[in-house]
Amino acid sequence: MVLESLTGAEYAEKRPAEMFIVAFAYTTIAILLSLWVFAEYAGLTMVFFTVMAAIPLMIKLIVLEERKLFTRAHETTHRATIPFFIFLFLGMVSAYTFFFTVLPEATVNQIFNVQISTIQSVNTNIANQLSGQFFGEFFPLVIFNNLKVMIFAVLFSFIYGSGAIFILTWNASVLGVAIGSLIRDLVGAAATSAGAVGIGTYFGAVSLSFARYLIHGIPEIGAYFVAGLSGGIISVGVLRYQLFDERFMVVMKDALFLLIVAVILVLVSGAVEVLISPLFYA
Repeated sequence: MVLESLTGAEYAEKRPAEMFIVAFAYTTIAILLSLWVFAEYAGLTMVFFTVMAAIPLMIKLIVLEERKLFTRAHETTHRATIPFFIFLFLGMVSAYTFFFTVLPEATVNQIFNVQISTIQSVNTNIANQLSGQFFGEFFPLVIFNNLKVMIFAVLFSFIYGSGAIFILTWNASVLGVAIGSLIRDLVGAAATSAGAVGIGTYFGAVSLSFARYLIHGIPEIGAYFVAGLSGGIISVGVLRYQLFDERFMVVMKDALFLLIVAVILVLVSGAVEVLISPLFYA
């Protein structure tokens, strides 16, 4: 397939920054195809098209990481995969944000209607559940929701091999809409007060919007990626080795280590979201 041949797993790990371009291309093609073929259901079909493009690479990466356990005895931290995941996610988010920002409002409401409804529902639920001390109530709520998504990432990867990519792509689309909405609001407010906007206004709006969401979004999504990698490695281990086989136990220990890392990232991202991200709302 054309998109599958764009890059391989080993090449992607060696040149992770190029995954930003690859992911941006995956997402752009998915959005354009959805507009052309399934315009009425573009909010979901563009996510599925992006996932379809990314699945082959994710499967190759999971298999590669599982093999490392036995070819490089001391390299079990999967450090090379973290930049890969970050740039993959940033490429998706940037593409969704770009199209949400530049397309006409009527088209945006049609394409991203599912993501817009999701954001409104989340904001309403949070507002209804919060009362009293912000940190005391918001932090456990954030941690609980993020841990739930992390568990889904593990299960999806275990069952489907690389199923976590769907959760991550969906989150990228929602985050892209949230960032794009803020950019539109900031530019609109500047245009109302000043009567005109320049490059500096757009640059400031884009910078503030990405900082507001990505400062906690990157460790949060990193947790989902690491958890998904853990589930995928377990899936490969179950298929390749006998239960309680020595090699299977090595795989399980590595997967457990990745899960611990994912939980730590969830806690860090939750603390950042509650304590630091609100500073950008001032």
